[in-house]
Amino acid sequence: MKYFIIFFILAPLYINVQHNNLLLEATFENSSDLKKWISETCSSSSIILTDSISRFGKQSARFELNKTDCVVANGKRSELVTSKVSGYERWYGMSIFFPNNYSFDSEPEIVTQWHEIPDFDLGETWRSPPISLQIQNDSIYVVILWATQNVNSNKTISGYKKINLGLLKKNSWNDWVFHIRFSYQTDGLLEIWNNDEQVLRYQGPNSYNDVNFPYFKIGIYKWTWLEPSLKSTINKRVLYYDEVKIGNENIKYKDITPNKN
Repeated sequence: MKYFIIFFILAPLYINVQHNNLLLEATFENSSDLKKWISETCSSSSIILTDSISRFGKQSARFELNKTDCVVANGKRSELVTSKVSGYERWYGMSIFFPNNYSFDSEPEIVTQWHEIPDFDLGETWRSPPISLQIQNDSIYVVILWATQNVNSNKTISGYKKINLGLLKKNSWNDWVFHIRFSYQTDGLLEIWNNDEQVLRYQGPNSYNDVNFPYFKIGIYKWTWLEPSLKSTINKRVLYYDEVKIGNENIKYKDITPNKN
């Protein structure tokens, strides 16, 4: 009997600790989850809550981007942004649904990214995200950029990697977990799981030599629509996101991975 008593005493303590390790959670069950983010969209209909599909619970967030949409933050994008929980080591979990009519395109787009913050006092300007999850043709890639010099630009980065994570799975939820230690040096770490299978463990530089750590964005960014020389074959993108979580360095994998119906 005493073992059961100990369990009931410790169980609430464990739950509270894991809750404290969870820095952000967006289940999109109500509009308050959208208020946890900053919207970068062309219109109020670009990101909406929907009960047509969900990973867990009753709703998810529907993201839409059209080629004719206005330019937002110097690009064609429909994204949610948070910068309040950045840090050296973080865990991220989310689920993304690619509908059947998600046509393949030879020109890439970003569906999740960790964006840099320039050292404006040193003369830096905005650059490409050091880590991004991208779709091109029928495959998913992670793209990693880094720069070791104090002042850098897109033209002076120190390195670039584009790693194929496998084929895109349409008409199903794709669960993702990212474990990141942001660094422009050899102590950087990027681990990725897709549907509970580890698909990448990369050790090495993965960000820029900046004062601030990168911030997290979910949604669609199609920069190629602003470049006339690039021949994108699609005019519209729709994606669904659910069960988005951010955890600190102490969170357990089972607590950051998306909940499943």
